[in-house]
Amino acid sequence: MNINYLKDFVILAKHNNYLEAAEELFIAQSTLSKHIQLLEKELDVKLFIRTTRNVQLSPYGKEYLPYAEELVRYYEESLTDLNQFKDKLLQTITIGTIPIMAPYGITQAIMNFRKMYPQTNVHVIEADSQKLLNFLEIGECDIAFIREEPKVNEKLAKIHFSNDHLVAVLPQAHRLAKSERITLSELADESFLFLNQGTVMYDLSVNACRNAGFEPSIAYTGKRAENILDLVKEGMGISLLMEKPITYLNSKGVTMVPIYPEIKTDINVYHSKTKELTPITKAFIEFICN
Repeated sequence: MNINYLKDFVILAKHNNYLEAAEELFIAQSTLSKHIQLLEKELDVKLFIRTTRNVQLSPYGKEYLPYAEELVRYYEESLTDLNQFKDKLLQTITIGTIPIMAPYGITQAIMNFRKMYPQTNVHVIEADSQKLLNFLEIGECDIAFIREEPKVNEKLAKIHFSNDHLVAVLPQAHRLAKSERITLSELADESFLFLNQGTVMYDLSVNACRNAGFEPSIAYTGKRAENILDLVKEGMGISLLMEKPITYLNSKGVTMVPIYPEIKTDINVYHSKTKELTPITKAFIEFICN
């Protein structure tokens, strides 16, 4: 059933006159007449009794009018609600990010953007890099701060945001704790405490050790860097972590020593190349670029 025909029926029932109804609807009288005829044909009843100059509702028309008015009202309300929802979505941005936000200035960037666009609803999803890449591909987030991945979908664009480098995290009493810098090969006989397997940091650390000519002896893997720092302090082993998060965290009782040659990583902002970006997502990308 065409909702416009129902609107025409309701307006004609209000005026009982084709000319007046057509003027309110901004259509020709002939068009209005055709719409009413099509509606009557679909309902298989006559809705109006026609006279020379005016029309009156038939008994069928009187019976049907309240339902038609309700249907038109519901339809118009649904359009209003839908448009409001669309406007809200246009002002909502879902940002994916690695859990360590503050040390890389991610929280500051989001806060500054929100100050520039105070009407924006910002939704943040924290996850590891691989999950964030998947979220981008399926549209779960509009944009994501991700530590550099070796294999990234070609449908994703990236913008450089920050960088960091790997350091050895040692107990303060460790034999190499006072070194200005160390090579990974000097740590070949150590017990290592790493972030969980499957994370970018785990893969980066293990591959760095292998490239230095040894397979690391892994005594512990865990989710939180704070726990690893405590275990290093207690002498359970050593770790390889990024400098900025460790500097940001309470690292009392441990020492950070730079690795030579330097092992760098980038924090990039990724977004889809193929999906249409909302205006607020485009504004966020422009904000990051500037």
